[in-house]
Amino acid sequence: MFDVQRDACTRSGYKTFDAKAKVKIDSIIGFILKYMNIKNKKIPIPKSSRTKAILFVDIQKGFIKKWNKPFLSNIATLCAQETYDLYVDITFHAEKESLWDKQTNWTFPYEPSVPEITEILKNIESKKVVHIIKETRSAFKGDKDLKKLLLQKGIEEVHVVGFDSNDCVFATAQESFDFGFYTYVIEECTGASNGERMHKYGIEIMRNLRLTNHSAK
Repeated sequence: MFDVQRDACTRSGYKTFDAKAKVKIDSIIGFILKYMNIKNKKIPIPKSSRTKAILFVDIQKGFIKKWNKPFLSNIATLCAQETYDLYVDITFHAEKESLWDKQTNWTFPYEPSVPEITEILKNIESKKVVHIIKETRSAFKGDKDLKKLLLQKGIEEVHVVGFDSNDCVFATAQESFDFGFYTYVIEECTGASNGERMHKYGIEIMRNLRLTNHSAK
């Protein structure tokens, strides 16, 4: 990526590379690698032998912005890394004259999941894939009874990915937990369409509730 074998850059110019500079540069490189989208990196998930489902929440074009688009490749990495017992594709819409329109002055015409998700699902055995359309924050209040489907498949643990971390992902995770499923939002695979600050707030609350892969015991 770059050569730090001879010199280290300082505010005053260049100086001979030494141990302190190496520590500083290693720290910078570590920071970069943490936030770059590194191909083939492993997404950490809680270790368990429980039957698992993954919920793809609202991964639709209208929710994808430049700051959350990198999460799509992380979702692909997760699905290549892990095998789930059930894959649930969940999409959202809010029409004119709906409560969304009347109370929040906002609508969202229906659109399918983005190609990155349909490509993943295309390679999954059809009996393991469920599609749900909702007009609510929680995926458990869509056009299919998600709780019943999870119980029928013997699912014990739910992983939630998608958008928005501070809204529909948050609501879905809360309800999943309340229905008795071990529930983890995969932090590397979720974001917020309304900005990084809102994403940070959503993740912080869910971590406090031990509802993310990085807050699991």
